[in-house]
Amino acid sequence: MKKETIEILQELCQEMDIKIESLSYGWIFKLSKSGKIAYITGNFDINKAASSKIACDKYATYEVLKSQNIPIIKHTMVFNPIDRKDYIKEDEVWNIVRKEFENEKRIVVKPNFGFEGKGVFFCNTLKETEEAVKYLLKKNSSISICPFYDVKKEYRAFYLNGEILLIYEKEKPYVLGNGKYNVKTLVERLNLPDNDVVRENLSKIDLNYIPKENEKIELSWKYNLYGGATAKVINRDDTYYSKIEKLAIEGGKALDMTFATIDIINTKNNELYVLEINSGVATSIFSEIVENGKELTKGIYKKALITIFE
Repeated sequence: MKKETIEILQELCQEMDIKIESLSYGWIFKLSKSGKIAYITGNFDINKAASSKIACDKYATYEVLKSQNIPIIKHTMVFNPIDRKDYIKEDEVWNIVRKEFENEKRIVVKPNFGFEGKGVFFCNTLKETEEAVKYLLKKNSSISICPFYDVKKEYRAFYLNGEILLIYEKEKPYVLGNGKYNVKTLVERLNLPDNDVVRENLSKIDLNYIPKENEKIELSWKYNLYGGATAKVINRDDTYYSKIEKLAIEGGKALDMTFATIDIINTKNNELYVLEINSGVATSIFSEIVENGKELTKGIYKKALITIFE
């Protein structure tokens, strides 16, 4: 758990007369009040075990939402033939991969259990797709293949007990040219996070290129805050707020979640789809980069703690 999140929890527990103890080298936080005990391990001790396990599995989430006719991006499962040989043979893996690429032409390949945009590949050719699948199968027991959706906006909704507490939109990291400086210099002014996702994104860009005045250079096709995307809270008067709220509530209820974040995309055709549902309500970057982010996070976590200890 990130330092910022721990500090928020400690402040809340003090304010709400909840005893908080750190266990297992800080991996577990034990919360006690009025004879009741709850645990936080990155995930709040609030969701049903089955719901949390489904939410952690991208393909399982797709299957559950699809079974209830809730719009969600398509996922195709690919099992690792080494440790899942009862489900698939190696030659079948490549038949699935080729079929999906032939049908879609632009493919996203990602771990079935993943977060923060790590190990997610956008592939334009069959060779790129096969290489991404080979790479991911070295480390994962299953992966998902998805069509590439032409996304206009991506949103994250905070869901608690059938209600949406807050929605923010994400914007991909980018630089604007001035006709003088190269991309490398412009990127250095952004103060992007220093992590493997950002480094991987930048490795695919010509950093020596000097963009023209007001020329926009996107640094990633992904909307992850971990990768340098920005966030802005949207209000109820936003054009899409009510539609995002409705879809997020449907998704949360479909998985029988209590507390979650739900990611939703809006395509260039103005179609909304659930991207994924997260049982771990992570807010460390959000609380840092959004105005009043810490107070917004405290408000969300406070309602979750009230639900646990009410």
